[in-house]
Amino acid sequence: MKDFNLTSAKDGAKVCTKDGKSVRLLAFDRESASFPIVGLIENRKVCCYTIDGKYYADKDSDNDLRMV
Repeated sequence: MKDFNLTSAKDGAKVCTKDGKSVRLLAFDRESASFPIVGLIENRKVCCYTIDGKYYADKDSDNDLRMV
């Protein structure tokens, strides 16, 4: 897996979590300065992310985004 790339993700490149779960990105413009990206993990869990693909702003998580 490669590091998350916002431009590629916006262009439709496949994205997953750090632990390999599939993610469908739903929005990149949520009204939040810290967590503008909205994703759906394995069609079950809605999550919000930083522009760097981080689930938490201040620590790592298995839910952080990666490029497939």
